[in-house]
Amino acid sequence: MAIKKPKRSTAKRRRVPVTASLPPTATSTTTSQNSFTPAGSSSADSLSVLMALTPSGAETTSSTSSLLTIKSSKAVARKKSSMATAQLIRRYHTLNKELSQCLARIDASTNSSQSGNGGGGGYQRSQGPRYTAQQKANDLARIAAIRQEMDDLGGLDMYQKASTLGQSKQRGGDSSKWLIPVIESCHPQLDKKAGKPLRLLDIGALSPHNYQKYSSWIKATPIDLNPQDPLITKMDFLEMPIPTTKDDLFDIVCLSLVVNFVGDPAQRGEILRHSTRFLVPGTGLLYLVLPLPCIDNSRYMDHELLVEMMAALGYTTLVSHHLAKKLAYYAFRLDVAPSSSGDKKSKKTVNQPLFPKKMRHDKPNRNNFCIVLA
Repeated sequence: MAIKKPKRSTAKRRRVPVTASLPPTATSTTTSQNSFTPAGSSSADSLSVLMALTPSGAETTSSTSSLLTIKSSKAVARKKSSMATAQLIRRYHTLNKELSQCLARIDASTNSSQSGNGGGGGYQRSQGPRYTAQQKANDLARIAAIRQEMDDLGGLDMYQKASTLGQSKQRGGDSSKWLIPVIESCHPQLDKKAGKPLRLLDIGALSPHNYQKYSSWIKATPIDLNPQDPLITKMDFLEMPIPTTKDDLFDIVCLSLVVNFVGDPAQRGEILRHSTRFLVPGTGLLYLVLPLPCIDNSRYMDHELLVEMMAALGYTTLVSHHLAKKLAYYAFRLDVAPSSSGDKKSKKTVNQPLFPKKMRHDKPNRNNFCIVLA
């Protein structure tokens, strides 16, 4: 008698997914909606563990997703913080520039009246349309509004704090790092251990520690209008006493993002001129940093004009320069000693022509940054 063999089922067998078991000390999170990070572990470590325990081809657990979301949220928060800092700095610069313009118009009108031209007649001839009483009233009202908005932003103190945050290590560090190799190239014979330290004047310093690691061969003197650190001397550079002896002169003067902060173009030029009175002639270095748009996107300023202006002040050697993504770095050497006389026409050691505000690039979408040497 023939025995019939049972037919095999044609239905596909259901494969049971194999999931790696978690260590005894951890809690399974495959179906949990909450992530768990053991004490003392970082999110990155937890993420690595979860990824290692997840079989190839399996879906990411909700804990992994949560950790990725946390990291993404932190990155977004840092970006928003950086953007907010930049916006505050830009707005403060804009307000400061407008404030300087309003004050300059009022001062010009007052000086014209005091010189005997009557009712601002001199201002009318040199600056264009007559500066009326109504225009002066408008400027005074605008000055009050600008100062109020500056106060609402936190004033100069908040601007300084934002600038300090901007030069933190998380935001790229301070701009003094570019200067050190330049100084070393200009002083190849300098004895960094036993020699006489170079004297450096750091104007508008945000931190007194920018040159701390070079303290064996650089003696820094940081100053600022509104110091954010007790080690920074409160001082207006334009009111700083001029050195009377060679020993009091500096080997390096730093103007990092200082000139562009000043709203009045003529005062910017005066800061550059004033710097020549603090440097050792022949070897003194001026370290100048400007926002890149001041050089490559201005209607009134460019690289060639800046070099020409600096040469007129006695900075006839451009030691080095670098146009980075956001900043323009310059190192000039003071080759010609400035005259001690205050009369500009009597200065014979330095040829100082007049550099007025003059259009150089009449193109749209450019800024109006300029420097005036009167």
